[in-house]
Amino acid sequence: MPRKYASLAERILANTMISDESFYNGTPCWIWMGKRNSSGYGQITRRYKRGPRKGKVGTFLVHRVAVQELGGRRLTAKSVAMHLCNNRLCCNPAHLKGGTQRQNVRQCVREGRHFTPFRKAA
Repeated sequence: MPRKYASLAERILANTMISDESFYNGTPCWIWMGKRNSSGYGQITRRYKRGPRKGKVGTFLVHRVAVQELGGRRLTAKSVAMHLCNNRLCCNPAHLKGGTQRQNVRQCVREGRHFTPFRKAA
């Protein structure tokens, strides 16, 4: 059976839509139109390339895969892909940056998106 897409990058691009409303640094967000997880992030399935699970199918966050496949940057297991545009469904590699969880939370607090439900008002 022939493959539907020649590469994973082509598959990501085929399942995105260029946004008319969301922009970052003058470039539009690429909105993921495929499956989403319960937190609202896009998901994609693909086969593992190496390791003990080689050949088995796994579910991955599409923005992490986009950073690696389209952006040409490597992410370790401990690093996160930070959305500079603050759009969970964006998979434009120009809007994504690798970093630590600490950096990601600090960016979230700095931009006013952090929610602390049990904090008492002063």
